[in-house]
Amino acid sequence: MQTVQIQINDDVYEHLSSKNIDIQAKIKEYLLALVNSDGYPSISTEEAKKRVSDAIDRYESGNGHYTSLDSNYEKDLSSFIERL
Repeated sequence: MQTVQIQINDDVYEHLSSKNIDIQAKIKEYLLALVNSDGYPSISTEEAKKRVSDAIDRYESGNGHYTSLDSNYEKDLSSFIERL
């Protein structure tokens, strides 16, 4: 295990302490998020449920816009994946 030292302005430290924020836990959480990042921002469970619900509503109401799976689309998708 490695030790990391940081310098925080006194006023910032006092503000975090007054809010009972566990600074060490928050830094660890942030560092893990950096390492585990897939390039997409994380969303909360509530946000994920809302997005799924909205997608279902669009589908049921017929307002959704969807990509047809024609042969050109499949070729384009395969080409895109190969370039990754």
